[in-house]
Formats: sequence, C-alpha cells, structure tokens
Amino acid sequence: MKRTAALLSAAFAIAAIAAGSAGSATSKSSFAVLVAPTTTAASNGLTIQTQMTGSFNVAAKTASGSGTYSLMAGSTVLETGTFTLDQRLVTFQFYGCGEVTMEGERIPLPPDYCGGRVIFGVHATSSTGAQHDGLLEVNCQIHDPGGQAPPGTSEGVKVNARGINFNKHVTGDNLFVMLP
Repeated sequence: MKRTAALLSAAFAIAAIAAGSAGSATSKSSFAVLVAPTTTAASNGLTIQTQMTGSFNVAAKTASGSGTYSLMAGSTVLETGTFTLDQRLVTFQFYGCGEVTMEGERIPLPPDYCGGRVIFGVHATSSTGAQHDGLLEVNCQIHDPGGQAPPGTSEGVKVNARGINFNKHVTGDNLFVMLP
C-alpha cells in the first residue's frame, strides 16, 4: 500500500490545520476523509474509478464532501460524473490510529492518522444530468500501534449504485485524519 504524494500532501495540510494532538482515540470523533484515485471492480466486469475529499462526525452521524467517478468497461469510459455525500453517515467501524502494517512491517504514522471502515449515503450526477443515489464504503487499514486492521478487510472503496455492487478493491489508498 503506497500512499500517493497528493494524498500525503492533503493529509499534511489537514493535520497542520487541525494542529494539536489527536487526543483520545474514539469512534465518536470527527474525521477528514481522503480517497486517492481508486479503482473498484464489479462481478460483471465493469469498474468504477473514484476519488473524494470530505469529513464526517461519528457522534452526529453526519457527513459532507464530494468526489468524481468514471464508470468503465475495460478501457472504455461509459459514464463520468460527480457525487456528494448526502449528509448521511450510515456506519463507522474504527480500527485505531498511528500505525499501518505493510508486507509484515509495522510503520509508525502521526497519531491523528486513523483507519476504519465507513459507509456513506451518496448522491451522484452523471455528465448527462442523470441522478442516482447509492452507498459508498471507504476502508483504510491504519490501526493502533501493535494492533491490526480486522482480518478479511482491505484498503479501498466499494460502491453500490443502480443495482451494481462494485466490491472488489483493485487499486487506491485512503486516509482518515482525526479532527480536534
């Protein structure tokens, strides 16, 4: 899992704005969420490419943010568009903050870099103006020092929209930054 330069730059900017300790790591906090360009596949062979920035408040179950998507069949673009988080945080599973494990090696991270699994309600608008609602899941494998992300989880994004379940992570990295 290699974090892209853009993802790290954005994360450092958010961390600088947030300035200060993450404090007590809790699943009732607020987080910035950053999704680097990510590809996810469906069982029918279609893929969806997404990227997003936003934030969410676990205690209030609210979210805001936006992103872009491209629906692909092989290398053919079928549809492009934008999406917004529809103010609805469906669920959040917190993995902890401060460390990631890559190829068996534990790598320390800033204490406000966190991981977990979050599901948002989203509203998408295609470049043709068609509108659809769906669910977007973001999974980040950062965890507490000495711990681990839950077995069977993987870094990436899953999308369920228009009756298609994009549930196989292909590429992409994500980050949650705990806000003060």
